[in-house]
Amino acid sequence: MRYLYLLICFGVAGLLLLISSCKKDFPEDRDSIDPLATFTRTFYDPTLGRNTVFSDNFNGANSSQPLEFTMLNLRRYNGDPAPELTDSIYPIWVWKDGGAYTGKETSLAEIENKRKIENHRVFEIRQHSGQLVTWSGMDLSHIRSQPDSGYKFDVKVSNSGGLNYYYNLRFMPRKAIPYAPSNYNPETGMTTGPAVSYPTNGISLSNVQRLKDGLGMQESEVDVYFTKKGTGNSLTFKFLDSAFAPINPRLFNTTDWPGLVHGFDMKLTDTAVVYQVAYPIPLGPIPTKYTNAAATRAAVTFSYYRKGTAGFGYVCALVFNYAIYEKGDWEIAFQFRNSSPKFSND
Repeated sequence: MRYLYLLICFGVAGLLLLISSCKKDFPEDRDSIDPLATFTRTFYDPTLGRNTVFSDNFNGANSSQPLEFTMLNLRRYNGDPAPELTDSIYPIWVWKDGGAYTGKETSLAEIENKRKIENHRVFEIRQHSGQLVTWSGMDLSHIRSQPDSGYKFDVKVSNSGGLNYYYNLRFMPRKAIPYAPSNYNPETGMTTGPAVSYPTNGISLSNVQRLKDGLGMQESEVDVYFTKKGTGNSLTFKFLDSAFAPINPRLFNTTDWPGLVHGFDMKLTDTAVVYQVAYPIPLGPIPTKYTNAAATRAAVTFSYYRKGTAGFGYVCALVFNYAIYEKGDWEIAFQFRNSSPKFSND
């Protein structure tokens, strides 16, 4: 009996020793970067002068999270240093956490209280997402843009278990264009003429007739002039006849002037309507009552009512979608080249 007891004890001890030794042979669960992890986009060509975020540009496959991204060796295409991108840091307005733009703010002060200043370079990578970002509100005069070959850069992707390098990604920005629709040549950065004309003027007309002959007016008969007249925060709309004389905006008598733009301290005169606004316009990538459905541009409708033949009433309208990316005192003027609209009743 004593022999059997000793045999059982030695057997249990041996089993425990075996389990202990096997346990030591199991590999540790370590973080790693999947060999299939890759940048799905290696060429970046944003338009300068506006905030642009390239999202979903890295596929981590089965890599352990979190990952950390570091931009390395940002250089000109020929290999020379690029101090205009690596050394210059600018103060930039960004939205505070929990203070995102909604489109329902009731004053400029409320909008500005939702923003703060951070220091950024023109071109950056976000540390934990790998998103590539270009920022607005900076000196762009020394940055090489298309058709120049631009820049190259490398990225280090790492976690606690390893790292990988991705080489020779391309940054070839396009020249800054301060507003849209635009009369700028994207390659030269120069305007092609004083006005934005059809078919790129973005104008849509409904029931608008010419004063001189009563026939329907075409979008091709309207030119749009963007003019920056200062460095403030205002936006002015004007209407001009064929001789560039002002048309009283009050003739657009069914226009929702207070709700036309997300602006404040509106001043409506016989020659113009002026708002105090925050830039850029639109302020954020969310649909509001002031934007188109995609929130890529602000949308304005200038309308008026008139009675036509046999006393039938018409709501006539000029609709315009636009964006302004550069802060300033901007004026948008609509010039009717051939004839003013017919505002009077038949």
